[in-house]
Amino acid sequence: MNYILHLDTSSDLCSVALSFGGRLLHIVSGSESRNHAAVINNMIVQVLDASRLTFSQLSAIAVCEGPGSYTGLRIAMATAKGICYATDLPLILHSKLFLVSFSSSFTFSAESPYTIAAIFVAREKEYFLSVYDSLRNCLLAPTHIPEQELTNVLSNKENLHIISDAPSDIFYKLKVNFIDFKEDITIDFQFWSDCAFASYISKDFANLAASVPLYLKQVYTHNKL
Repeated sequence: MNYILHLDTSSDLCSVALSFGGRLLHIVSGSESRNHAAVINNMIVQVLDASRLTFSQLSAIAVCEGPGSYTGLRIAMATAKGICYATDLPLILHSKLFLVSFSSSFTFSAESPYTIAAIFVAREKEYFLSVYDSLRNCLLAPTHIPEQELTNVLSNKENLHIISDAPSDIFYKLKVNFIDFKEDITIDFQFWSDCAFASYISKDFANLAASVPLYLKQVYTHNKL
């Protein structure tokens, strides 16, 4: 059995999918924004019922660990860990920055190496960022940086492709040199199915007890005087 359940609460809409052997079978996405806790369990049942499966027939649970809303990320992580503990299933984690980097329809030259930077808006003039090479090696681990640091971080990157939910004008203004730009940070669940299956085969599993959402931002608190 190579059925993997996928949970994504990194965006405003919750998504649950089921794959088998790297092939996407079913996907359900919520219709109400930021209603993850209310819908995720019913969506899990829905995708399992579509294939007439039970939890005992699953091989692993895959979670998009973030970045994203802290509350949203916790819902998928807590749900996945509860299932994994109850059924003794392994947990697979992928960052959204990685998933969208290689889900996009960039046109690459087979002869030339290239670099992909996934850049998500965090707060005003703050970003989540990760950088990868053409072999999917991580050149810069997911991080949270202010806008003024983007130029230095992205300078001298060979054949840079950017995928972001920020407008391209920002990168022109910062004098970041890039050859392609996609304003789209949606996950291709077929690509994620391939990645999750590869992680399962190689036993690249997360430490269940220690796994936490990939939030990246510092949590700001306000002390009452």
